[in-house]
Amino acid sequence: MPPPIRPDITEPCRVRFAPSPTGSLHVGGARTALFNWLIARKTGGTFVLRMEDTDRERSTPESEAEILRVLRWLGLGWDEGPFRQSERGDVYRDAIRRLREAGAVYAAYETADELEAQREEARRDKRAPVVRCKREYTEAELAALTAEGRQPVWRFAVSVEGETVIEDMVRGTVTFDHGNIEDFVVARSDDTPTYNLAAAVDDADMEISHVLRGEDHISNTPKQMLVIRALGLEPPKYAHIPLILGPDKKRLSKRHGAASVEEFEADGFLPEPFVNSLALLGWSYDDKTERFTMDELVQAFSVARISKGGAVFDQRKTEVMHGRYLRMMDPQAFEDALVAYLTNTGFIAAHGGAEAEARVRRSAKAVKGKISKLSEYHTLAGWMFGDYQLEPDAWEKITVDVKHAIQVIGGGLGRLEALPEWELQAIKDALQDQLHILGENARDFLEPQRIAVTGRTVSTGVYESIELCGRDEAISRYRSLLGRLAEIWTR
Repeated sequence: MPPPIRPDITEPCRVRFAPSPTGSLHVGGARTALFNWLIARKTGGTFVLRMEDTDRERSTPESEAEILRVLRWLGLGWDEGPFRQSERGDVYRDAIRRLREAGAVYAAYETADELEAQREEARRDKRAPVVRCKREYTEAELAALTAEGRQPVWRFAVSVEGETVIEDMVRGTVTFDHGNIEDFVVARSDDTPTYNLAAAVDDADMEISHVLRGEDHISNTPKQMLVIRALGLEPPKYAHIPLILGPDKKRLSKRHGAASVEEFEADGFLPEPFVNSLALLGWSYDDKTERFTMDELVQAFSVARISKGGAVFDQRKTEVMHGRYLRMMDPQAFEDALVAYLTNTGFIAAHGGAEAEARVRRSAKAVKGKISKLSEYHTLAGWMFGDYQLEPDAWEKITVDVKHAIQVIGGGLGRLEALPEWELQAIKDALQDQLHILGENARDFLEPQRIAVTGRTVSTGVYESIELCGRDEAISRYRSLLGRLAEIWTR
């Protein structure tokens, strides 16, 4: 194994994945879950699942259930949880009480307009636009504020002097000057916790030893460290992993194609090769190894080899890697995976149930070497289901030279009708022999055969398609196309 580029986690660790159940599981979130799961498995540690569902308007049980389903689909089982922040109100209220007693927080009554005025003044003075609210009031002032109907929030009293240092396992030493950290809100006016309070308390209460998360959270880290230390506890160690970017080097989003795991699953990706691709986003074992089983990933993975730079997600490259995986699968395993996918998408039920499944299984070998994802099955083998139809681009291509089309299709039909047995090698030998007799270019001879039997320009291999079609149906399709071409020729 190549030597690590930084110190690594070797002791059993407690790590967590803490998604917000407000939508689909993004590729970036899945990669974060994977990295945490891998290091927990490698060190014999614990993988904790926590739902950060304090956003009452956007969090839904349906979203949580889907996140859990997708994690199971990826093979990322958790050891503890799922814990829900919405069910931990007493824990947060106790933490806020302790922070008040320690003098670490204060009641802030400023309005949104007053806060913005503070920030604007700081900008004019070329200072960091941070909020420092009034910390002490007379009884008369408090009475006046109450009379106005103002309800305070609780802000953490950040000392202007000093700094917080993160010894980040990916990014190295990162220093935050307290002069640039505002007195952040830890509890709203109704005493519900904010993200930085809840996340900090949860990490401490659940004894999380290492926090691996996206680098977009790094500005939250000093705030959470301040909260944890104010509670008299020790913060976990942190590793902020690079963001996932699109090919344009901007943060991955819908505009780059699929951005959620569910979209990839629906598009016919299998979990193990998809996880393999996720693992290589911001981490590498060496300069050449790209294919791992899950067990190999567990053994190879190390936080020490996570890169600092943004990880570029190329969907086309992911599809190519996935296609290589499919081609290397055991034939029976591939066939079963294909049937399962087409069953789940409703394709098999829509095309005849058991009979359609039998056709899928017969054609699995023919498509295995040509598809990069299971959703491409219909493109290659959809011609096997339903009535024979010529697609417009196939008809256009075959009628560019009608005389030539009649000659090569008729020659192919004659050889196929004479076959004593309808099997792949015999079909191939007969058509290859006819190709040489006619002295044709292989493409110019075989493409019309493909169109004759499938009605398409893209399909399973020519010889495989003819075999799959069956003798009677294939000859019927050949004759039907020849009849249409003859009508054009005799006009």
